[in-house]
Amino acid sequence: MPDQTIGRVVVELECGITVYPARVAGGRWRAVWHENGQRRQCEAASEDRLAAKLEKVTERLAADAPNLERPGADLIAFYLSADRHPAGRAWSAKHADTQRRLCQRFISPVIATVCCQDIKAAHMQKIVNAAPTAGEGARLRRALSAMVTAGIAAGYLTSPRLREVHWQPAGRPAPAPPVTLQGESAQFVDPAQIPSAADVARLAAALAAGRRGDLHELMAYTAAYTGLRQGELFALTIAQVDPETRVIDVDRKVIEVAGQLTGGAPKGRKRRKTIYPARTPHGYPLAEQIAARIQAARAEQDAGTNPLALLFPSPRGTWWRSSNFDRRVLAPAYHAAGWRNPGGNGPWTWHSLRHVLCTTALFTWKLDATDVSAIAGHANVRTTLDMYIGTTAGILDRARTATQ
Repeated sequence: MPDQTIGRVVVELECGITVYPARVAGGRWRAVWHENGQRRQCEAASEDRLAAKLEKVTERLAADAPNLERPGADLIAFYLSADRHPAGRAWSAKHADTQRRLCQRFISPVIATVCCQDIKAAHMQKIVNAAPTAGEGARLRRALSAMVTAGIAAGYLTSPRLREVHWQPAGRPAPAPPVTLQGESAQFVDPAQIPSAADVARLAAALAAGRRGDLHELMAYTAAYTGLRQGELFALTIAQVDPETRVIDVDRKVIEVAGQLTGGAPKGRKRRKTIYPARTPHGYPLAEQIAARIQAARAEQDAGTNPLALLFPSPRGTWWRSSNFDRRVLAPAYHAAGWRNPGGNGPWTWHSLRHVLCTTALFTWKLDATDVSAIAGHANVRTTLDMYIGTTAGILDRARTATQ
């Protein structure tokens, strides 16, 4: 409200802003306020121009966002900072590396020099659209959403609308959305995506014909009938396997961070135990072969050629790098086994072997879904049911009974 101070009208605005009109016609208007513990002021040649300048000031003060005037580079640095995470909930090394890569390649070039208060949805859309594929675009969108959430909480941003962007490929048609089965969860794995026991055997046979055939044949069967992910297989040591009970303690994996291989906790930081059969459904003596491989790995360790006593070491006796394994070992085996056509396309990948364990355990070994969830390392049994049991079969059975 207006205030008379020594014969001069003073206007008190919201958020503690005080406006001093011009003393004389054609004089300058001035505003004073306190922000981040400092007395601030600005001037303009007219009331309208001063009001325009105060719009951003009012936005900052009303939002109690002390970092809005900082550049986007500071927002990015805050987002990547390990210090902002609660104790015990820090990012994994792999996730942190991925976020740094996304920020460096896509986010920094667009907003690093932009004042946080001036970051608009158009900036975010430009970032997402720079992704070369839909998958990378979705990954960028998730990173931006997390950055906006963190930025609002820390006073770098104010608008949650900055999260509402989606990949829009310029100059090329967007890929058609995947076809899903009505009534099924989005997690449902179509049976066509799961290799049969014979398909697994064909891949194993193709691997057996390779340079380190017996070892890679065993690796394929181990992946298919233990549910270990590729990184968990690369890290598997003889100390994790109990050949008497056929139990594997899955407590580590190999990850690649900034081009360097390092050990880490399993997915979701969840240690688990899984079991493997004495023989696979196709007749491969898995327990016998694993026991023999343990003895061989122990001898290699004693000889110094396999210092970590890995069950499936690289030719140099160390961890495999995923890209090398996929190119040198899997690519030729995929073609030989019929898993890939000459164009490199096919229905299955190495990860498809993990589905084999789950479906075999459910439908061949007749294990309870709760047990399968535990040995597969799923977040909960609902995930197992949604992925492999589905709902369509039950719906059709009930409808068939009702219409007899």
